[in-house]
Amino acid sequence: MVAQHSRKKKVALGVIITLICVVVAVLIGFNLYIRIAYSSFYSKAQEEFAIPGVNNGFICQDLDYYDEGDCWLFSGYSSSEDPSPLYRRDANGETVKFTAELPDGTPYEGHGSGITTSENFAFLTCDEGYLVFDAAALAQVGEGESARAIDKVDLEITPAFINIENDTLYTGTFHLEPNYAAPEEHHMTTPDGSENAGVLFVYPGDTAARYGYAQSPACVYSLPDKVQGVCELPNGDIVLSTSYGLAGSHLLTYRPVNQAATPVVELPVQQGGESDAAAAQPVGDTFAVNGKQVPLYYFDSTNLVTDLSAPPMSEGIEYHDGRIYISEEAASNKYIFGKLYGAGVVYSLPENAFIIP
Repeated sequence: MVAQHSRKKKVALGVIITLICVVVAVLIGFNLYIRIAYSSFYSKAQEEFAIPGVNNGFICQDLDYYDEGDCWLFSGYSSSEDPSPLYRRDANGETVKFTAELPDGTPYEGHGSGITTSENFAFLTCDEGYLVFDAAALAQVGEGESARAIDKVDLEITPAFINIENDTLYTGTFHLEPNYAAPEEHHMTTPDGSENAGVLFVYPGDTAARYGYAQSPACVYSLPDKVQGVCELPNGDIVLSTSYGLAGSHLLTYRPVNQAATPVVELPVQQGGESDAAAAQPVGDTFAVNGKQVPLYYFDSTNLVTDLSAPPMSEGIEYHDGRIYISEEAASNKYIFGKLYGAGVVYSLPENAFIIP
């Protein structure tokens, strides 16, 4: 009986060891697949720091570097029914979790799809606009405390992302049928014949305005589907973070057609396209915002500079100190699978990964 019991223990131990080996092999194989499939990303990317709260129910949607506070801010939502959390990562690496309140004091329970800062203010996306906070207050709020918005700015869209770059406020929409539909007036046929239905509003800095930016956009860009974030490079090119579900993300760099310093006709020839196709971009189209007609431009293959494939579920992006920082949600407790290949951290890439002289 003792010998038989010993054999059963050995068999059971062998099964456990085999299962462990299989799991380890699967994880190694999955990691290799991700690293090979997105080798162009990982060969340029640098691991910066962990996304705060990623293992505690926080689903990160955006990040922003607040210069005056020397800290990073993160927005998103909770996998539970709790108010949407925000996080701050200070220069010493310590993180603080806090919440936001609407101007009337009720908890902010939005998607947290975008956060950005100017010298004095922080903007957090919400339904049909964005909330305004004292930026210095967000840099000082303590663990578990709440920061109340001082105002809400109404827009004609519900923004899916927002970013301040080079004294310009960018904010726009996410489109993907059938779950994320767009108004009919947002559907555009672009110069290369494809259809866009996202829009990007561009607000220039205005020192006379309430919070430093014009009330009406200077222009509007028609966007492709699945845009999650935006930033501007030093040469004026615009980078879009696009993703949805388990499919790979794309970091798309476009050269605005109204940028006189670097005309679109000077773009390099793109694979499968002609460089002179950029000349087809119309210059007289307009878009109605707040009862006014503003110039309308398009992002499509005619002014696409680079297309960098990235791992799934890239979210908001931020240009800071010569690099583009990327947030993602794949490693959150809601989706989990990103934990299998080392996601859950902020990666950055040098600006030259996106700029073609």
